[in-house]
Amino acid sequence: MAHEPFPQVRFRGKLRPSQHDAVDIARKSLDAGERQLYVVAPPGSGKTVLGLYLWAECVQRPALVLSPNSAIQMQWAARTDLFDRTPPAGELASTDPQTPGLLTSLTYQSVTLPRRGDDGLDDAAFDLWQNRLIEKDAARDPDEARIWIRDLKKHNRDYYDRRLSAYRKAIRDEASQRGETLEMLHRSSLATLDRLKTQQIGLIILDECHHLVGHWGRVLADAAAMFNDPVILGLTATPPDVDNKSPQDFERYTTFFGPIDYDVPVPAVVKDGFLAPYQDLAYFVRPSEAELRYVASADDLLHEIVDLACVARHGDAPLAAAQPAEPAKPNPPIASEGEVEAPITLLDLSDLQVIGSSEAAYSEEPDEEPTVVTDPVAEPTVEADTIPNAPRVAPLPTWLFNSLAERKHAAQTFNTWSAFERRDPEFALAARIFLQMRDRALPPDVPPAQWDPTAEAPEMAILVPVLDRYVRHALRRSPNEEDHKLGRDVIARLRMLGVQITETGSQACASPVGRVLAYSRAKAQAVIPILHAEMKTLGDSIRAIVVADYEKTAAAMPETADLLDDEAGGAVAAFRTLLSDEQTDRLQPILVTGSSVLIDDDLQARFDHVAHNWLQKEGFQVKLDYGEEKGFCVVRGQGADWSPRVYIEMITELFQQGVARCLVGTRGLLGEGWDANKINVLIDLTTVTTSMSVRQLRGRSFRLDPTVPEKVANNWDVVCIAPEFSKGLDDYARFRKKHDNIFGVTDDGEIEKGVGHVHAALTNLRPELLEDSIRLLNGDMLARAAMRPTAREHWKIGEPYHGEPRSTLEVKLDREERENGGFPPFKSKGEVWSDDSLVMSIGTAILSALAETKQIARSARPHVKSRAGGYVRMFLENASEEDSQLFAVSLREALGPLHRPRYVIPRKLRFSRPTFWSKLLPEFLGQYLEQKQDEMVMLHAVPTALAKKKEVAEIYEKYWNQFVSPGQALYALRGEGEDLRIRAEKKGLTPRGTYHEKEVFS
Repeated sequence: MAHEPFPQVRFRGKLRPSQHDAVDIARKSLDAGERQLYVVAPPGSGKTVLGLYLWAECVQRPALVLSPNSAIQMQWAARTDLFDRTPPAGELASTDPQTPGLLTSLTYQSVTLPRRGDDGLDDAAFDLWQNRLIEKDAARDPDEARIWIRDLKKHNRDYYDRRLSAYRKAIRDEASQRGETLEMLHRSSLATLDRLKTQQIGLIILDECHHLVGHWGRVLADAAAMFNDPVILGLTATPPDVDNKSPQDFERYTTFFGPIDYDVPVPAVVKDGFLAPYQDLAYFVRPSEAELRYVASADDLLHEIVDLACVARHGDAPLAAAQPAEPAKPNPPIASEGEVEAPITLLDLSDLQVIGSSEAAYSEEPDEEPTVVTDPVAEPTVEADTIPNAPRVAPLPTWLFNSLAERKHAAQTFNTWSAFERRDPEFALAARIFLQMRDRALPPDVPPAQWDPTAEAPEMAILVPVLDRYVRHALRRSPNEEDHKLGRDVIARLRMLGVQITETGSQACASPVGRVLAYSRAKAQAVIPILHAEMKTLGDSIRAIVVADYEKTAAAMPETADLLDDEAGGAVAAFRTLLSDEQTDRLQPILVTGSSVLIDDDLQARFDHVAHNWLQKEGFQVKLDYGEEKGFCVVRGQGADWSPRVYIEMITELFQQGVARCLVGTRGLLGEGWDANKINVLIDLTTVTTSMSVRQLRGRSFRLDPTVPEKVANNWDVVCIAPEFSKGLDDYARFRKKHDNIFGVTDDGEIEKGVGHVHAALTNLRPELLEDSIRLLNGDMLARAAMRPTAREHWKIGEPYHGEPRSTLEVKLDREERENGGFPPFKSKGEVWSDDSLVMSIGTAILSALAETKQIARSARPHVKSRAGGYVRMFLENASEEDSQLFAVSLREALGPLHRPRYVIPRKLRFSRPTFWSKLLPEFLGQYLEQKQDEMVMLHAVPTALAKKKEVAEIYEKYWNQFVSPGQALYALRGEGEDLRIRAEKKGLTPRGTYHEKEVFS
C-alpha cells in the first residue's frame, strides 16, 4: 500500500553534540536497511528532542510514541512546538487515542490494557484457582474448591477480588508467553491499535523502554507486526538488567530492540553543559560493638567449618607432611641472553571471586591431552545411599592432595595437569593455595600457584571453591552417614555466611552478616557529619535527599532479630537521626514514602500554611491533620484527592522553595520519574547495585538549576566495613559493584569508570589497609565536599568529550628518606626527588626509548598529575590507544617489583661527605672539596618492550642516564646482573608501592 506523502517538518532548534552523534549513527543504520534503533541517554540529555528529530528529519512517516505515564506522554506533544510544518495545517501531535495524528503520543497502558472480568478470562482464572487448591490439598475435588471460592466471594470480597485478579494475570501471562497477547487485550486497546493501523504508522518510539521486560513488551512485540514493519526506536536512561527477569521476556526484549546503537555517556552531557557536574564521594563507618561481635562470630563459624573438614578420621593414613614442600616460587630454566623470556606474573588474589562456582564447561581439544573417563555415570543429584561401617572420606587436606595428584574431578580423571586445570581453573588454583598456605606439600607433578605470600588472601575466595567441591564431589558421594552429616553441617554454616551449595555449584544467598553491615545503625549516623560539612559550604541553599531501600526495613531475619529492629537501615531511622542533631534539625527534614509523611514538629505551623495554600491553588480538596510523636508529626490527609501522587508533588514543591531543605525517602519514590532540580546533595543508603537502579537514583541530582548556574551535586555513598573479618567487606564489595558502571571525575581532572574516581586508594585497596585508612579517607571526602568550584573546573565544561579510553598508570611509591637526595638533572643542591618528579623522569626515559625504537609515535607527550592520598598518575597525550597501553605497561614494569626481569638498571644518588680540608673552608668554597660518591638506592627492571635484546636495552640506558641517574643496563638472568638483583632483593633495594593500570577519558 502506497504511503501518504509526509509533510515537510523542520526542527527550529540546534542539536547538542551528543544528539548529533546519535543522529549520525541512526542515519547510517536506516540507510543500511535496519529497522531497530536503540539509544541510551541520561535524564536531561534531550531524548525527547532526539526522538522527534529522527521522526521529522530522518524517518518521515507517521509515528506512535508510547510512554509509561501521562506526564511523559504530554511532554512529547509539547516538545513538537520546536518544529515547523510546511504548509501549516493544525497540530503536529495528538494525545487522544480516538483521533490519531501525524505523531500520536499515548501511554503504554492505553494500548496494552488487558481485558478484565469477561466470561472467558474469568472462567479460565476460576478453573486455575480450583486446580491450585486441589494441587495443594486445600480441596479434595472441583466441587469442594468451587464451594470454597464462592463462600470466599460472599464473606471476604476484597480478598476474593485480589486472588481472582492474580489468577487472571497468571492466565494472561501464560497466553502471552504463547504469543496470544492480542487476544487477551481489552476491547478499547484493540480499537486503539486498529485506528493507529489506518495511520500507516512508520515509526514507533518507545520511551523509558526498560519497562518493556514483561507484559507491555509481550503485547508490543506482537502489536508491532500490525503496522507493516515500522522502525522501532527504543529510548531509555537505564537499560534493564537480566536479574529477576523471565529469560523469555529478557530475550524478547533484546530481540525487539537489538543491540544498543548509541549510549550517551553522562560525562558527555555534563561537558556539553546540559547536566550539572557532580562529585562521587564516600563515607566509611564501623559497625557498632554489638554488630561487630556478630560479624566476628561469622569468622569463628568459618574457621569451625574448616576445622570440621580438616579433622583427622580414625584410622586415616597421615598426609606426608615430612615430604619437602614444593617451593612457592620455583626458578624456571634460565634463558640465554639472546632469547626472549615471558615475564612471570604473580597471582593477584583480588581477582578471585568470593562466591560462586566457575567450573569450566570442558571440551576436549583434538589431538591434544586426551581425557580418560573412568566413570561414565553422572554426578548424583542426591546423597549416595549409606552402608554401615563404610570407610570415611579423607580429611580435606588429604582429599585435596589426592585430587590434585590423581588429577580427578568428580567422575573424570585427566591425563595431564593442564587438562585438569582447564576443567575447573577455580578449584585448581584454590586447592593449591589452600595447601601452600598451610605449608602442605603438593604432588610432584603439580606446579605451585604463583602467589604473593605477603599479601593477605581473602579467605572466602579460597575456601568456598575448596569446600564446595569437597561437599559435592566427596561428602555427598560417600557411603558413610557421618560424611553426609558433615556435608550438611558445612552447607548450613556456609549458608550463614551468604554461600549456598547447590547440586551444581555454589552461589550467593542472603547472608545475616551482610544484612548487619548493609543496615548497620552506624550508616544512619553518618548522615550527620556529611550534612554538617555540606551545610557549612552551602548554607541555606542546601537541598539534600537521603534515600533508603525501605521506609523501615526488610532486614529483619531470625538470625539478626536481636540486632536489627524493624527500623534498622530504613528511611525512618535516618529521619530520627536527623532530628536528634541540633544542626541537621534546622534543615526541617521531611520523610516521604508511599504510605507516610513525617515532618519535624518545629515545622508544623509553617507546613500547614504553605501546604494549605498549595492544595487550594491546585484545586485539591484535602483537609490535613497531624498526629504527634516524639520530635515529629505524622501528616494525615482527609479527602478523596489525598494520594501519594498529590502529597509527593506538594512536598517536592515545598522542598524546591526551601520550606524543607532535606527530604528522606525510599528509592521507590525518590528514584525514577521524580525530579527536583535543586538537589545538590544525595546521600545513598540503599543496597542497589544493578546498573539500571543505580543510574535511576544518581540521575536525580544531575538536573540543571536555572537559578543556580554554577550548581555542582555531591553524591554520597555510606559504606560499613569490618575488614579484619572474612565477611566484613560485604558492604564494601557492594559499593565497588555499584560504581563499576558509573563515570565520575577524579580529583586530578580525569574521567574514570569505577570506584577509583571516588578516591585513588579505593581502586584495589588491600583489605588489611582499609581499616587504617578510614579516618584519612573520610577526611579527604569531607574536604572535597567543600571544593565544588574545583570539581566544576575538573569537568572542563564546554570542551569536547573524547569517548576513546586512554591507558594510564596510577602509582603510590613506598619510598624511604634515603632515596630523596639530589642528583642531576637537578640544578640546585637542595632539590630532592619527589614522587611526581621521579615518575616523570622515568616515564620520559621510557617514552624516549620507545620512540627511538619506533614502538611509540614521536608526537606523544608525557604528563603527570597528583591525586589525593599520595598517588601520582602518568599518561600520554597525543597518543593512540595502543601506544598509551604500551607506555602504561612499561612504566609499571619499571616502577614495580622485580618479577624475574630480563634486564635491570640501578638508580643512584650522589652523596657528599666532608673532608678534612672542606671543613676548614667556608661552605661556599668547601663544597668543592667534599668527597662525592654515587650509591645505588634502587634497582629497577628494564621494561619488557625495551629488554628484547642488548642493543635496545642500551638505548634505554642512554635515556636513563640523561633523565634519571648514571647506571648500566645489565642482563639479570645470570652473571653480574643476577648477582646485583639478588643483593638488591636481600637489602630491600627493589621498588615497592601500589599500582593501578586504568582507562580514563577526557
